[in-house]
Amino acid sequence: MAVKMNVVGGALTQGGKLQPFVADKGDPGAPGAAGAPSTVAGPEGNDGWTPILAGEADGTRTLIKVVDWTGGEGTKPATGMYIGATGYVATKALAFNFNAIKRVFPMSAVTNASGIATFNLTPYGFTAIPQVIPLPATTAVISGATRSVVTGTTTLTQAQVKVDQAGLLTGAVTLLVGATSNVLIIEQ
Repeated sequence: MAVKMNVVGGALTQGGKLQPFVADKGDPGAPGAAGAPSTVAGPEGNDGWTPILAGEADGTRTLIKVVDWTGGEGTKPATGMYIGATGYVATKALAFNFNAIKRVFPMSAVTNASGIATFNLTPYGFTAIPQVIPLPATTAVISGATRSVVTGTTTLTQAQVKVDQAGLLTGAVTLLVGATSNVLIIEQ
């Protein structure tokens, strides 16, 4: 049962009391002076539209897109927009990422003649520059402690790490060539 309030006069008076009038959907309106139906009820509006939503993968992101509408009357609204942080947005770049899980990748690469290890990030399809956490490197011989530091600029497609070590006896810091650099790559 749909409920409508009589908006003509707001309420009916009976014996000095205000009595709101409630009508079933389809009733022509509030009763008239002698209890006869009135013809003052306004027309009902159109039924509203309900969006049909679909998940869409965008690299590591999960977006929600409006793919169709159902149940409404009148002209159907546009499709193809995404759900953003504050409502509908037109582009994937502005869409909210509904994938709350961050991926973590342990990676290893061998250092070159400059003591730099380069990690290829292209296969992971990052949409934001990931965090790179250098871990101790491993060498083929027993040596002093190794130190890995991020060098250069990490991009969506690669990260570089420099590896050096302090000599056991001398304490002199030298670059390590041919060492295995270990890192954790964390999606942002």
